[in-house]
Amino acid sequence: MKITKISKDTLIPTIWNGGETFEYYIYPENALYANRDFLFRISAATITKVPSTFTKFNNYQRFLVMLDDDLNIKINGKEEHYAPNDIFKFDSNSDIISYTKGNDFNLMASKNAQATDLFFLNDAVQLKQSFIFLFALNDTSVEVNNETINLKKKDLLLIENKNQSDILLKTENSILVGTLII
Repeated sequence: MKITKISKDTLIPTIWNGGETFEYYIYPENALYANRDFLFRISAATITKVPSTFTKFNNYQRFLVMLDDDLNIKINGKEEHYAPNDIFKFDSNSDIISYTKGNDFNLMASKNAQATDLFFLNDAVQLKQSFIFLFALNDTSVEVNNETINLKKKDLLLIENKNQSDILLKTENSILVGTLII
């Protein structure tokens, strides 16, 4: 098991149609976002332009969570609304126009991944997927198999668990957890 802590303060933003994006992690590590050759990508973004059009990615599913504002969109011509911290899961090849400014969290996963999930945790859970990540919504501490790790708001903790061993996660504050089986 390998644990990596990534601080948003260390990330360099890149520009997208509606603002900036901050890539926390891409897998495999030699993959490039622009080449669309990754199995999954974890990022955060700012939406500063209204309306803005989401970038399409063929053969990817996407999970998006607004961190500080509601999300008002049109997806394939249909209006939808998501409150902060709602998980919006969608096919990344959909036509999406956003009418919201704010900050979001993104997980993009190839449809070739065996299993992908994103959920909120505020107690304990035992997991054994090959990749597990925790995104801090606020300053918090988490326990990973009884080891305490402190996270600042918008830090990402990535756990590579290629042997799919049991991992016990504990937290007293709400944290965003993602899992992938590759």
